[in-house]
Amino acid sequence: MPEGINWGLPVAIYLFIGGMAAAAYYIGVIADIAGKGRYRDIARLGSYSVFIPICIGLIMLLLDLGKPLSFWHLIFQIGPLHNGLVFKAGSAMSLGVWLLGAFVIICGVLYPLMWLAEEKTCRNLPLVSGLAGKEKLRRNIGLLGMPFAVLVAAYTGVLLAATSVPVWADTPLLPALFVLSATSTGIAAIIILLGLTGSHDHGILARLEKGDSFIIKIELLVVVLTFFILLFLPDTSGLVRNVMFGSYAVFFWLGVIVVGLLLPLSIQRYSLRTYSANTNGLAVMSAILVLCGGFFLRYVILLAV
Repeated sequence: MPEGINWGLPVAIYLFIGGMAAAAYYIGVIADIAGKGRYRDIARLGSYSVFIPICIGLIMLLLDLGKPLSFWHLIFQIGPLHNGLVFKAGSAMSLGVWLLGAFVIICGVLYPLMWLAEEKTCRNLPLVSGLAGKEKLRRNIGLLGMPFAVLVAAYTGVLLAATSVPVWADTPLLPALFVLSATSTGIAAIIILLGLTGSHDHGILARLEKGDSFIIKIELLVVVLTFFILLFLPDTSGLVRNVMFGSYAVFFWLGVIVVGLLLPLSIQRYSLRTYSANTNGLAVMSAILVLCGGFFLRYVILLAV
């Protein structure tokens, strides 16, 4: 990426939504395969969490570009007249767009169609009805999309590491941090859908909350380690101080640490201790806070560059 690139708010939204949708997908696939039918609602709603969010994310990306036709510049570079369009194999942004395209086709279209075929309201639809009952094919498609989903979840860190800004280019923990954050937001998205639709067995939200609580604890540790290490490096301390103590401090401490990590952990701990059908609202509340924190993490790191 060129030095001095200006990240916009739409890019932060795009990367947040992309990571959330990708994680909801691979969580659903894992639930479908490992659960052997016990967690069908998680798998089904996880697959439905991809297409619309990704479309919204793409709209955000186009808005940030300003000129929608410039989108093609992310995929190709214009070469000499006799060469035409050339794939930019060395561009992190170009690779990301190709990666996103594969993710949308496999994870956002093909896999959800396999689940739609199982819905009573869709069984008579042309083309879709023929996919009903093909669980082996559905699981194979799910596995096929897994690498793309994981890469999309990690893409924020990969993109930042490809910049010329030392604070991010020299931070190998960033991809791991964003995979953890995406996984947490993916679980949160599924919890919200389960809570709103009521389509879940008793206790399924508790299992998801336990998983999310575990992920959040690791994410909190990685956030602390990443920023603590960078704070004492001479080449990165200025930018990190701006995030932690400067103009972005409120977003970092309140948005990321308190709203996105500590509050959800506290709510989940209380909810799991007193779990009953009446605590579903707490699960949804903590999930909403997790989504807010996931967005603020990307907002702070992207716009502080």
